[in-house]
Amino acid sequence: MFELNKDYSRENIHQTVGGNKDSFLPASNGKIVAACLRLELNPRAPEYIVCNSGASARAAGLTLSRQAEPVPVFIRQDSDRYRFVGHFAAQETYTTQVECTPFTQGAGLTPSQVSRVIKMRPHK
Repeated sequence: MFELNKDYSRENIHQTVGGNKDSFLPASNGKIVAACLRLELNPRAPEYIVCNSGASARAAGLTLSRQAEPVPVFIRQDSDRYRFVGHFAAQETYTTQVECTPFTQGAGLTPSQVSRVIKMRPHK
């Protein structure tokens, strides 16, 4: 499906897995189908995904945190260039400020702007 360390556009990702091209956690049929992350908002990606407190990010984070299936994870390299870094599955989720703070330093968000941090594990 995706080749490790190869770059893809959001259109390529969308055509392959579906979901919203503008969401960092695009969903299709009630499942998160990919993670398209920016390091300035997710400095510890792909191991940790930071969800802000916006309604769509909260909902997508909750869905991913409950999902057993792994998703392809991409790290943004340029305006429309995302590098595939592997398949990851949710392992743990943190929702309190005390739990989230160690993983959000450098994310450019205040503690009150973070709704959840999802610890991801590589999936082979």
